[in-house]
Amino acid sequence: MPPLSNAEKQARHRKKEALKKIAHRCFVDASLGAWQHANASERLEEIKKLAELPSSWTDEDFDWAVERMEQLRMDLIMPDNDLQNDVHQAGYSGEEFLKTSDPKKFLKKAEKAVEDARLLASHLISAMELTDLSNSERAAALMQAMRYVARSLANERSIQATDANIVCLTVLPPQYRRPEWYPKEFAKWIAYRLGQEDEKNQLGREIVDFDFGI
Repeated sequence: MPPLSNAEKQARHRKKEALKKIAHRCFVDASLGAWQHANASERLEEIKKLAELPSSWTDEDFDWAVERMEQLRMDLIMPDNDLQNDVHQAGYSGEEFLKTSDPKKFLKKAEKAVEDARLLASHLISAMELTDLSNSERAAALMQAMRYVARSLANERSIQATDANIVCLTVLPPQYRRPEWYPKEFAKWIAYRLGQEDEKNQLGREIVDFDFGI
């Protein structure tokens, strides 16, 4: 690699300083956030490491670090209550609460269901961390577990439109029954996560144009 000119060195220095400012903003935003995250310290430590680019860093390394910092920043400032929402919507919604004759017992059961689900999730994550599998291989194992749950879920008489149920039902082949709400709720779920109009439009075209080949 040829030696850098003074202008190139100055440009690289400005980028490193800009990255440190982004990291500082992540720390500030996290400290001001209203939500407490169990693994906040690990995420902040990752941000700190991302700000220290290696000596031979490239523009691609810089862009990746900026993108990753923004992902972590949003994780830290957004509420960490997806699991709680899924459990509550599945059987402990406000509508169900209004029907109960024993509100205290209802709330206690809801709290226990959330804690049990959180504990199971923790066990699953710990089991994955103990393996030497790649992330793609972990994803394959997790999908197999999802199929196991989804086959039973699909045959329940009443299924609530939670994020967890939507994703779980999505892994099943077409011979399995899905609720009437599924197409609309799946579309809302995936559209929110894609965000960009171009990506949503592309997904729609790909679905319409897909040929089973049968």
